[in-house]
Amino acid sequence: MTQDTIKAAIREFLNNCLSKASNAELRLEVIRGVAFYDGTRDEQFTSLTSFEATTQALTTLPNFGERYGNDSRNRILLQFLYQYFERVDNLQFHEAAFESLWIDFLAELAEAHWIYCGVANLRHFRLEDDAPTATQIELGDGISIRGRSPADLKSLGFDDLIWERIAEDWRTPFGHSSYVLVSEHRAPKSPDNLTLMDSFTVSNKALRALQALRLCGAGSISIGAMWVIRARRFNVGFGGVSQSGFSIPTMGTDYIWTKDIGCAQSVVYQELAQLEKDGYGKAPGNLEVALRVFMSSYDRWPSRSDTQLLDAITSLEALFGLTTELSFRLAYRVASLLASSDADRGETLKLMKGFYDTRSKIVHGGQLKAAQHSYLEKVEELRSFVRRLLKSFVSFAVKPPNGYRKEHLGEELDGRLVNAAEREKIRAALGLT
Repeated sequence: MTQDTIKAAIREFLNNCLSKASNAELRLEVIRGVAFYDGTRDEQFTSLTSFEATTQALTTLPNFGERYGNDSRNRILLQFLYQYFERVDNLQFHEAAFESLWIDFLAELAEAHWIYCGVANLRHFRLEDDAPTATQIELGDGISIRGRSPADLKSLGFDDLIWERIAEDWRTPFGHSSYVLVSEHRAPKSPDNLTLMDSFTVSNKALRALQALRLCGAGSISIGAMWVIRARRFNVGFGGVSQSGFSIPTMGTDYIWTKDIGCAQSVVYQELAQLEKDGYGKAPGNLEVALRVFMSSYDRWPSRSDTQLLDAITSLEALFGLTTELSFRLAYRVASLLASSDADRGETLKLMKGFYDTRSKIVHGGQLKAAQHSYLEKVEELRSFVRRLLKSFVSFAVKPPNGYRKEHLGEELDGRLVNAAEREKIRAALGLT
């Protein structure tokens, strides 16, 4: 059966439906919608004598069975009908509306992949002062940072309803920026996923990108709620809006995008994706927990330096897998790995012991003294230590340097750090020099 013959059959069926709707004095808003949502509405059209023959004709279109499944023919024909009603304002046949819908229908059938897209407001984000205004920053793997624009989002398939949600979410206090984060995922079309939404993959990629950004630079970057759609020219049977997460009105400093961050972020993102795939078995301690707690330090509400300090110390404890002599050994390892001179090591050791003492006082409900309050004011310095170590341990876990195993950064680490030459070798292997 030729496409022209199939097109003529659908046109005839559509005219039969228009006649029935007009004779029954049905209102357009009543007969718009999604197939199989309202069985009474559907039955008014599936009962027409031309319905079965027209659905059979659909199955002869190239790719129909492979991508939609022949069993979906009733759904697809009803979707064609209901989407036609969405494009007109009266119960008359409009050739231009029909032709436009037919073109979109064929284009959707020709596309081999479903395209899932999510968008969320990006918070506490800006460019360098001397950087040109960017409308789009590609992060890789279908993820981009874009200037907030209704026209741009519409070109990606987000409708006015999504724009309204984005605009409303933008009003969440603190951290406003002019940018959104867009995440895209493609999946081969098949009858099994005809009406399935893949919010998880889209949201997970966005969160992984956010994690990589946080590991590559300072600042309180976060995202709001993410709205996920399946971009399409022809809707095969979706209704409503899918939302993942929500906005947290966190306070903090701006995350400043630079070219260096752009280069580093891409590498860290790929490493995090590899870890999710392969697992964390090559890492010492509990890197998975260390990363998760570090992320929590950004997302708690209300934003408080004491909880950020607790999360940062907990992340370090998980990273090194320490269970005894925590205060000294934690301070010793951080100072030995991060400091480049004896003087710096001494200062870092003292600073870390102060952070840990403050952590203990908070955990046990003690009254903080002036000196301990001063450590709360330095919590961003502590988080910078955690950030550097997590980033290096992620790289180590994905591809351990030649001659090193996770034991070298685990139970053997303290002994190795005593020796100056061995310490510098370890620092170089971790990219901390």
